[in-house]
Amino acid sequence: MTCRNEENNIGLVLDSLEKQTVKPNEVSIVDDASIDDTFKEIEKYVMKNGWYLFRRNKNDERYSSIVNGMKIASSLLKDDFDFLLVLDGDTILEQEYISKILKKFQTYPELGIAGGSLKEFDNKKDIILEKHDEIFGCNRVYSKNCWFDVNGGKTMEVVTFAWDPEHLAKAKVRGYMVNRFDDISSYTIRIPSLKVSFFDRGRIMYQSGFSLTSVLLLSVFWKKLDHFFGYMIAWLNNEKKIDNKNNIKKIMLQNDLEFLEKSFLPLFSKRNKKRL
Repeated sequence: MTCRNEENNIGLVLDSLEKQTVKPNEVSIVDDASIDDTFKEIEKYVMKNGWYLFRRNKNDERYSSIVNGMKIASSLLKDDFDFLLVLDGDTILEQEYISKILKKFQTYPELGIAGGSLKEFDNKKDIILEKHDEIFGCNRVYSKNCWFDVNGGKTMEVVTFAWDPEHLAKAKVRGYMVNRFDDISSYTIRIPSLKVSFFDRGRIMYQSGFSLTSVLLLSVFWKKLDHFFGYMIAWLNNEKKIDNKNNIKKIMLQNDLEFLEKSFLPLFSKRNKKRL
């Protein structure tokens, strides 16, 4: 878990973790150079429960900082865990969240990454993603094998700052099932947003194995040339991709098929409805 300036929220989050019907054996928290009293609030729980706490003195750019904090948090854990939960400093878990997730892993042996639904804390409305198997970064649970496979070890290791879709792509290509289970609930105090520039989106798409054709079509569709330029700059710099050559080809095919399904099938279905 990483957090920054969550003085008003962190108590609710850690209370929900303490009250789980199945409690975690280890909790590793990184305070990402908070300038409020977040660290002091966490210390109360750390002293009581014997959790790990690390304080960063410098905050990086937002998304890079999250990744760097997660690297530290994962490095503090022992090697003998069976499952690993990633949690944000503003996400509250229902009391049986861990228990219910673990039952899903028992039901589906091929499951590698699982998560529950994410609802707004105040009005309990679901925050809906486009695909059912998309999992929020703030409430996901990994099997140990999957975590080690996608990171190459215990400590989190990613190429992009978009660590959560990177992990999902790597898990899928390794044969793991990933799924969001909407009968399990978590609640976010703040609505998550991913304000990434189109230039950086282009870079990430290159690193994630998207083809030039799909990126060009998206750039035209969005009318964002900087999206295409970001991809081309990453290509010219031969930036590192998220996986090895064999797997990146599979991921590229997977990405392009999902892109075509998302972009063009709805158009055909609309036309067919009009004809009917």
